[in-house]
Amino acid sequence: LPGPLPHVPGPVVEVDDLVRFVQKPVRTFLRRHLGITVGDYTDEIEDALPIELDDLEKYGVGNRLLDILLHGAAPQAAVDAEFARGFLPPGALGQAVIDEVWPKVGAVLTCARAVLDLQTEPESVDVRAVLADGRTLSGTVSGVAGSVLRSISYATLGPQHRIAAWVRLVALTAAHPERPFQAITVGRRQGQASVSRIGPLGDDPESRRATAIEYLAVLADLMDRGLREPLPIACKTSHAYAEAASKGFDPPRRASREWASEFRFDKEDKEPEHLLAFGGQQPLGFLLAPPPRPDERDWHATDGTRFGVLARCLWAGVFAHEKVETR
Repeated sequence: LPGPLPHVPGPVVEVDDLVRFVQKPVRTFLRRHLGITVGDYTDEIEDALPIELDDLEKYGVGNRLLDILLHGAAPQAAVDAEFARGFLPPGALGQAVIDEVWPKVGAVLTCARAVLDLQTEPESVDVRAVLADGRTLSGTVSGVAGSVLRSISYATLGPQHRIAAWVRLVALTAAHPERPFQAITVGRRQGQASVSRIGPLGDDPESRRATAIEYLAVLADLMDRGLREPLPIACKTSHAYAEAASKGFDPPRRASREWASEFRFDKEDKEPEHLLAFGGQQPLGFLLAPPPRPDERDWHATDGTRFGVLARCLWAGVFAHEKVETR
């Protein structure tokens, strides 16, 4: 594009749109502004018995086992149900998959029971708040148990889960500052369980509301920019850059580990929206080349790249309010 496309923000900002944007900024631009959907649609339904499962299929097994155990099923009943679905290889081959994922499922389940009240049924909470620019934030946030926004997954606890929890937490807090919400997300990390805790955002309703509205203004502004053009930013890569910058490490080096694909392991440089919007597979230097726009230069005076400025703004709230632990 020769420059940003015109975009007239509507009167309502949807919570789910904000979540999608922070997780997939460029994909959101393509879908929302250009009506383009990207993805891999080549999968065909298999009609043969599975013999060996890939990592994604093993993730599916682990996630289904965790889900049914969280709903109170006995361990053997959970395993029997998984075999009955027909997704596992027959006999000993299927049992080998169960033996591989079961300890990881157990670690996440044990951790979830230790840090969360699993007896309280989660509910959905309606969100409606006035943003600093006069627009209305609207939506529904599910998975709220008491004052805790909870999420439990067999997936590796990564940047996409954490920033989605952040957006939903600030939305809940802005709409209901009288409730000291916090977000607790449980997942896996290097064979163990990992927990992300965010919030509460203040000690009293007024401070919580002010903090939430301040961060929502930043997020809404970033999304407005991201709906006019494909921003030179990606979720995991921006997280690595901003985290390294906050800890005094080498930001480009850390970011490159998340951006540049390796042998037999695709990363964010090969995601379909980036291939389309950036003209093919690009090195990290492509993202780091543009300087900040004139109205972005004061955001972080020490960073001379637009990518760096955007990354720091995107992750500043998470780093300020999150604690991550491995159990």
